[in-house]
Amino acid sequence: MLKNYLTSVFRYVSKNKAFTFINVSGLAIGMVACMLIVQFVIHEFSYDTFLDHKDQIFRVQLDRYNKGEISTRWASGCAGIGPDLKAEFPEVKYYTRMRWGNAMLSHGDVFFKEDNVKFATEDFFKIFSIKMLQGDRETALKEPYKMVMSQSLARKYFGDENPMGKMIRNNGKTDYEITGIFEDLPANSHMAIDGLFSFATYQAMNNNDPMSTWMWDGFTTYIMLDEKADPKTFESKLPALVEKKVGKELKDGNEGMVFHLQPVSSIHLDSDFIGEFKANGNRQSVYFLSVVAILILFIAWINYINLSTAKAIERAREVGVRKVMGSFRSQLVQQFMLEALVLNAAAVGIAVAFVLLLTPWFSELTGRPLGYTLFRQSEFWFGMGGLIVMGALLSGLYPAFVLSSYKPVEVLKGRFKNTSRGVYFRKGMVITQFVASITLIVGTFTVYRQLRYMQEQKLGVNIDQTLVVNSPSVTDSTYQQKFQVFKQSLLQYPEVSFVTASTSVPGSRPGWNAGGIRRLSQREDEANQYRVIMMDHDFIKAYGLEIVSGRPFSGDVVNENESVILNESAVRLMGFSKPEEALNDHIFFWGDTFKIVGVLKDYHQESLKKAFDPLVFRYDKSPGGSYSIKFNTTHVKTSMANFEEQWKAVFPGNPFISFFLDDHYNQQYKSDQQFGRIFGIFSTLAIFIACLGLFGLSSLTAIQRTKEIGVRKVLGASISGILALMSRDYLWLMAIAITLAVPLAWWTMHTWLLNFAQRIDLSWWIFAIPSATVVLIALLTVSIHTLKAARTNPVKSLRYE
Repeated sequence: MLKNYLTSVFRYVSKNKAFTFINVSGLAIGMVACMLIVQFVIHEFSYDTFLDHKDQIFRVQLDRYNKGEISTRWASGCAGIGPDLKAEFPEVKYYTRMRWGNAMLSHGDVFFKEDNVKFATEDFFKIFSIKMLQGDRETALKEPYKMVMSQSLARKYFGDENPMGKMIRNNGKTDYEITGIFEDLPANSHMAIDGLFSFATYQAMNNNDPMSTWMWDGFTTYIMLDEKADPKTFESKLPALVEKKVGKELKDGNEGMVFHLQPVSSIHLDSDFIGEFKANGNRQSVYFLSVVAILILFIAWINYINLSTAKAIERAREVGVRKVMGSFRSQLVQQFMLEALVLNAAAVGIAVAFVLLLTPWFSELTGRPLGYTLFRQSEFWFGMGGLIVMGALLSGLYPAFVLSSYKPVEVLKGRFKNTSRGVYFRKGMVITQFVASITLIVGTFTVYRQLRYMQEQKLGVNIDQTLVVNSPSVTDSTYQQKFQVFKQSLLQYPEVSFVTASTSVPGSRPGWNAGGIRRLSQREDEANQYRVIMMDHDFIKAYGLEIVSGRPFSGDVVNENESVILNESAVRLMGFSKPEEALNDHIFFWGDTFKIVGVLKDYHQESLKKAFDPLVFRYDKSPGGSYSIKFNTTHVKTSMANFEEQWKAVFPGNPFISFFLDDHYNQQYKSDQQFGRIFGIFSTLAIFIACLGLFGLSSLTAIQRTKEIGVRKVLGASISGILALMSRDYLWLMAIAITLAVPLAWWTMHTWLLNFAQRIDLSWWIFAIPSATVVLIALLTVSIHTLKAARTNPVKSLRYE
C-alpha cells in the first residue's frame, strides 16, 4: 500500500510540475526565513550560557538618583560595593572588581593600543569559568604588576614564544609580568576581554587605596551567590546596606542610589548602560523577529492548504474513482498525508541547503558570527524532523479530509461543488495572511522612516570632514607643549581648518559624570548631576556649535580654566529662567568655584534615541582623550599620510589610531539599521508567500466559476466587467485584513518608537501606503487567473465539466 501511495505521489508531481514547484518553493522560502531567524535568535539567547554556575553569577548594576529621578544608570558601580557585599553577606561566595585599563602595550618594537584590557581582582577566574591554558587561576592576579592575557593577544606580542614569566610594558612606563594565558572568550560573551592587569596594581598606583568609597563610580562588580541563595531575596537586602553605608551623605545631597542584580545570562539582551563592555543586543528586537519567523512559517503552511484545496476540484474525479474501486476514507487520508509529508520533507531539504548557502550573508547582515553551530546541534535535527511532521499535519490534514470527503456519485456525475464552510475557511486564512503582511510592511516602513529621520535631523553640531585621533597614551611632562607642536604642524597644511582637543567627541557618551554641582546661591540639597566635557578654545568653533549667550572659551584669557560654559539643558536644570541670567554667575564644582561665561545651544552629543543631557564644558589648553582634525577630504589618503607622519614625529611610541566622525556617529544606529534591514527583507518574503496563497485561492475561484464566466461573456459582459466582478470578493477580504491590521500595526510600532527620545509621528499615510500596496499586489495576483478565464472561448467554458 505504501508503494502505491508513493507511486501516486510521484505521478501527481510529474503531472503537475509547475503547481508542485510553486507549492514546495512557498514552503521552502518560509522555512529558509524561519531557520535563518532561528539561528539569530538562538545565538542571541546563547550569550554567557557557556559559563559554569551561570545562574549564580550576577553583575551589580547601579542607578543613581537626583531629587527622586534617575540621573545615571551604570553597568559598573561604585568602588566599595564589592568588598562590602562580601563582608556583610555570607550568601556572597566571591566578588570581583574591574576597572578600565587604558592600555597601550609594547614588547620590543611591537606596540598597540588595546581597548579590551582591564584591571581585575584575584577572584575573577573563580567566578568566570574561562579556561586557563597556562598559569595558576587562583594566584595569577593576586600580586601587583602581574598580567594575564588571552591566547590571541599573547600570539600578537610574543608570536610562537612562551610568554609566561616575560615582561610587557604599559603606557611606556609600567612593566607587568605575564602570569597566565587564558582561552579567547567566545563571541557569545557579553564581555570583551583580551587581557587583565591585577587590581592590586591599580591600588598600588593610587597609594594603596583600599577603594572602599561609595562615591566613586566606574568599577564593574560581579558576585557569585551561594547555590542556596535566592537572588530576589538577596537584592531586597541591598537598600538597607545603602542606608547603613551612605544614607546620611545621600540625604544631605538629595541623592539616591539603587543596586540591581543582573543575571549574567541576561546582560546581552537587557542592558544598555554606561560602562558596557560592548554594544549589546535588544530583547524586544529578538522577540519581534521571533514573531516574524513564526508568521512567515505559518503563512507558508497556510499557502500549502490553500494551494492544495485549490487543486482539489481537479482531483475530485481521482478521489471518486478510488472510492468506487474500494478505497476507504482512512486510506485516502493516509495517501494525502503522505503526499504532504513528502512535499514538506522536500521543502525542508531545499531550505537546509539554502540556509547553508545564505548563513555567511545573514551573519554579515546581523553583525553576529552565526557560523553553522545550529547544524551541529542534535536539537536542530530533531527540530527539523518535528517541523516535517508538524508541517505535514498542519498543512496536510485539512486538504486530506476535504479530498477524502467527496461523494463519488456526485463527483462522477459532475455535480460537485465546494461547501460554503470550506470557502469561508480558506478566505479566513487569506485574511490572516494579509493581516500579518500589512503589519510587517507598516513595521518596515516605520523603522525605515525613523532611521531616516534620525540621520537627516539637524544635530546642532557639524560632524562632516572630521578625523578623530585618539590622544597619546605614552606621555610625559612635555605633553602640553607637544600637543601645541602637533596642532601647529597640522595647521600648516592648506586643507586643515581646525585642530582641537577634548575629552569626548560627538557620538560618544561623555565619560565624566559629576554630581554635587550647584550655583553658589543654592543649598547643597539643590545640587544636581551633569555630564562634563573638557575642551580647548577651538572646539566650539571647529564643531560649529551655536553660542546662545555669552562667549566661547579663549586661549588669550588669563585663568580661563576657572570658567565654564553650560548648554541650555544645564541652564534649565540649574534653575535659570533664560540663558542670559546664567552669565557671570558662579557654580560650585567639587570644592572649586567656576564662572559661567557662555551658554551653548543644545546639540545632539549622542543619538536621537536619547534626550539632551545637561552638559558642563570646562577649559583646558590640551585635554587628553581625542584630537579632532577638520580638513578638506579631497585628497584624503595624502592628508592622512601627512597627519600620521607628523604624529610619529611628535608622539613616538604611540600608535596613530583614528576614525572619521560621521562613521563613528552613525555607529549608534547600527543595531537599528540591522534590525530594519532584517525586518524589511523578511516582510517582503512574507508578502511574496502570502501572494502565493492568494494565487491558489483565485485559481480555485476561477475554476469554480468557469461556466458562469462563459455565460456572462455570451450575454455580452466585457473582460473589464468580469474582472471587476471577480475582484470584488477579494477586495472585501483586503478590507477586513486592513481593518484588523491597522490597530495591531499602530500598537506594535508605537511601542517600538517609545525607545526613541526623538521620533516620528505615526501619520495616517504610514498605514495607507502599505495597505494600498498590499491591495494592489493582491489585485494583480488575482487578475492572472481571472483574465485567463475571461479570455477563454465561451464555447470551451460552457463545455467545462
